[in-house]
Amino acid sequence: MSVYASLEGTAMIPSPDSYHCPSHLETLTRMDQLFVFKEVTMEECLAEVCCGIRPFKKYNVKDDTGNKVFGIIEDSECCERQCFAGARSFIMNVTDHSNQEVIRLVHPFVCCNHELEVQSPPGTAIGYVQHNLHVCLPKFTVANERGEPAFKIEGPCIGCTCCTDENFELVSLNGAAIDRSFGKIFKPFSYSGPNVGADFVLRFPSNLDVKMKATVLGACMLIDCMYYERSR
Repeated sequence: MSVYASLEGTAMIPSPDSYHCPSHLETLTRMDQLFVFKEVTMEECLAEVCCGIRPFKKYNVKDDTGNKVFGIIEDSECCERQCFAGARSFIMNVTDHSNQEVIRLVHPFVCCNHELEVQSPPGTAIGYVQHNLHVCLPKFTVANERGEPAFKIEGPCIGCTCCTDENFELVSLNGAAIDRSFGKIFKPFSYSGPNVGADFVLRFPSNLDVKMKATVLGACMLIDCMYYERSR
């Protein structure tokens, strides 16, 4: 367990007891970190580099011991991926070890402000990630199933970090990332252990509501689409 597991009282939304925990999200109950790996085949790399054809996204999500927790696959139109990149509409299907869809991420086509709806089970909203416009910094608001703001995500100036992790801090609604961070999504510069090579690492208190943990995973997918797709 990481230090985030012991941050009692720092999570704005504590987890409900196990009786009220949605059965399809029980896997997340005691977790305090997730590791996200992009899955790209050699053929897809060549098609993108040589022909400019963007493939649909695929990810594996693992726990801190390296065991696979979820698989994620994007469902989107090929033309939208090529023409609109991160602004495209998409659905990402998150499946468990038995290949059952347990979480669905829905992103409509946008011109400016991005919003991602997180559903679990599919069709039932459990959280939202709303992009907040800022001159140079990535900023997001994470909301619960009723659309009520729960906490914020504040990122670095993309492209201004060098040889270091790129941290997207989870902060309270009235807190500053410097002294109020209670978790983060980060793109590691380097990482050792069973999850070496992870593209993203998610850390949050173990007592955070499982619905919000799933929503943070959705935020990671939105951040990847918005800031880390290869530019043409």
